[in-house]
Amino acid sequence: GPEDGKLQGYPGHEIAEMALVRLYQATGEDRYLKLGKFFVEERGKQPYYFETNEQHPNATNEYYHQSYAPIREQNEVAGHAVRAVYWYSGVADMAREYQDDTLWEACERLWNQMVSEKMYVTGGIGATHLGEAFSFSYDLPNDTAYAETCASIGLMFFARRMLEMKPDARYADAMELALYNTVLSGMALDGKSFFYVNPLEVVPQACHEDERKAHVKSVRQKWFGCACCPPNVARLLSSIGSYAYTETEDTLFVHLYIGSTLTRKMENGETAAVEIQSGFPWDGAVSVQVSGCTAPFTLALRIPGWAGGAYELFLEADGVRRPVEAAEKDGYLYITRNWQEGERVQLLFPMEVQILSADSRIREDIGKVALRRGPVVYCLEEQDNGKDLHLLSVDLGADAAVVEGAVAGMDVRMLEISGKRREPVYLDGNLPYGIVRQVKREAVVLRFIPYFTWANRGENEMCVWVRGE
Repeated sequence: GPEDGKLQGYPGHEIAEMALVRLYQATGEDRYLKLGKFFVEERGKQPYYFETNEQHPNATNEYYHQSYAPIREQNEVAGHAVRAVYWYSGVADMAREYQDDTLWEACERLWNQMVSEKMYVTGGIGATHLGEAFSFSYDLPNDTAYAETCASIGLMFFARRMLEMKPDARYADAMELALYNTVLSGMALDGKSFFYVNPLEVVPQACHEDERKAHVKSVRQKWFGCACCPPNVARLLSSIGSYAYTETEDTLFVHLYIGSTLTRKMENGETAAVEIQSGFPWDGAVSVQVSGCTAPFTLALRIPGWAGGAYELFLEADGVRRPVEAAEKDGYLYITRNWQEGERVQLLFPMEVQILSADSRIREDIGKVALRRGPVVYCLEEQDNGKDLHLLSVDLGADAAVVEGAVAGMDVRMLEISGKRREPVYLDGNLPYGIVRQVKREAVVLRFIPYFTWANRGENEMCVWVRGE
């Protein structure tokens, strides 16, 4: 702290800032909040603390631990990805607690750069294993991606805190993307093994024989020397309600459509029960019923970005549907009313299969497409499509069919779409190159499974981005 004799430093691996805010909220003791604010204000000041006071392999790399500049001057999402999003989450906490617009502006600036330039289509962040870090903008390789499970969890930490300051569906969209894809991918369907790294393309032979890809695993691991990801998944999933919902004095915000029952204490002493039934992530139907209160309050229901602004909204009681008034703002539908027993708000979002292309600055994905339905990103696996996935292509003019299926005993929605397999061209001579005489293509039906379910049926190839023709 600032007093004589105390350290003028800050944590190497950020997370204490969030913890100090939690301590302050639990105890009401200002000293915890002030210490967190000190850490936020001190990081990035010169002379750099780690250069003069710490012996660490990355002590002289100020970008590694986000101390390259004071937070209000930072314009680049950089360094160790997990440390970064933990750091931004702590800064967002301080911005909220102190009502500091300059800290909020820094958070928003860094958030925008991260999701628009440095985030994978799966919600993964941190492109390089060197320093487990963010790379330069639009550098998002698939087969060497790091995309640590903890980093996507940290992204959810950051998103929730941004939502607490400003209810904007953009933050919840990223939170949902990370949850249903990279976070769930980090754990096997039986809960017994885990991924530290979440690549978007895997060839098992390369994982075993190429040192550059030694960090990429083709099967989930039972444990890790640095065992941060398994307990991080456990604590996130056990506290998922605090991400799905936030509230103010007069409004309950629904950010993630997860079936649940909530209770809300009203100012008049009544306890409102809010029951949410949801078909997510496979079906876009949501039902909300409020009971046990006579006082009006507001429900704010998120319109997912993947829905393209399309939805159906109505009230249903005794089998009769009627319109309901709602104000739309920043991607949320605000419904304020005296809630009657037996009424249900019904919300329907279209879950069309979407064929996505990448920004042209993402060189690895040029000429390729990815498939998404609702919040779920899909991938090809050798188990369904045979070896050499790199020889496959999607017919861009074809319509994808949604089919019922199972992966390792779990019922899922799979996608099937017409495509082609390019037959290998055998060349004369001793070199692996030659003049193109003819390219043969065989018509095939490609089967895509949800990305989070890959590697649950044994070791095999996988890819998210597929050539489109």
